[in-house]
Parts: sequence; structure tokens; C-alpha cells
Amino acid sequence: MYLRILNEIFFLFLKIVGIILLKLIYRIESVNKNSIPRTGPLIVVANHFSYMDPIVLQTMFPRRISFLMTEIYYEGKLNRLFKLLHCICVRQEGPNTASIREGLTVLKKSGVLGIFPEGSVSKEGVLQSGNPGIGFFVLKSGVKVVPAFITGTYEALPKGAKIPKRTKIKIHFGLPIGFENVGIGKNDRERIVEITNEVMKQIKGLSMQ
Repeated sequence: MYLRILNEIFFLFLKIVGIILLKLIYRIESVNKNSIPRTGPLIVVANHFSYMDPIVLQTMFPRRISFLMTEIYYEGKLNRLFKLLHCICVRQEGPNTASIREGLTVLKKSGVLGIFPEGSVSKEGVLQSGNPGIGFFVLKSGVKVVPAFITGTYEALPKGAKIPKRTKIKIHFGLPIGFENVGIGKNDRERIVEITNEVMKQIKGLSMQ
């Protein structure tokens, strides 16, 4: 009980610091933030152009997010920090039974699961194809998805860069979307592909606003 309270205090402290720094340095701004449900299970998805994206997304999102994270980063020097922040480790090879179970448990507890469908940071700052993992989680959980598009992080800290630059960062949030009717009448594998493609379509649509 006490550990959970301390964890929440630690998270709120990091979030407040993040908001202050991002406001001062990057003049961060969010669009349509009020459309995000404050209760109930959700999956939030966004483009992935920079290692700053999880920080930016969590800072501007009104609820705590449990992010899926590739093991190459999860098991590095910041392993303990990522665990405190409720990140979920995703293996690069072999079955991901544990991460799937953890992700679905977050949603069953009315939490928010954060997924970057591209799977890795884009080197060119261009939206890549979606990983079918997002389609799987949507199909199995049946929860709504909040799409988002982040601009400015690629200019601030592209993949391979070591020193961030000052620039304007903005997040466009879309309306929560249900995918229960996508791919109806097809088998699960086909539905997962169609849901994944539709998710990426929604993110791309926000990039044009």
C-alpha cells in the first residue's frame, strides 16, 4: 500500500518536472486533449520519431500510461526506473506471453496502455508501417483507441542525435475510436491486420491537421 502511494508520488513529481521543462524549453502544446476519457480502459497510440516521444506523450496525457517497451531499452541502465514507471518489457524474439498478459491486465483494471505501433524510432521522421501487435491488443481487449500525432520531437532529437535542439513540440489527439466493426466476418489474423492498418490511418490523418 505504502509502496504504491510512494510510486504515485514519484510519478507525479516526474510529470510536474516534465511539464515545466517541456513548457519552458519546447513550448509544448496539445490539441483536443479534452476529448480523452478520464476513466475506463484505453489504448493510446502515436507515431515514433524520437526517443523523446514517450516522455512527451505521458507529460501531456491526463492519465498515467503503461508503455510497451522493447527489451533492448528496458533491460539497460534505466531498468529500475522503467519498472517504477510501469513500463512493460517486450521481447525481440520468441513468445511474448508475459508482456501480452501484463498489457491485457492493465486494460482489465481500467488502465491506459501506451503503444507505438511502428515498433521502433523512425530514422527519417516518416510514419512507418504498423506492427500487428496493436491489432492484437485491440482485438483481444475490445477497448477504444486514442490516436495521437507528435510533431517537433524529430527536429528536437532525431534517432542518433546526442544533443537535443530547441524547437516547438505539439501533440494532436484524436477522438477515441472503437474497432469492433473492422474486419467483421474475417478470421482473427485478417482482422488484426485490418485493425492495425486502420490505426495507422488514424495517426496519419492527424498528421495532416
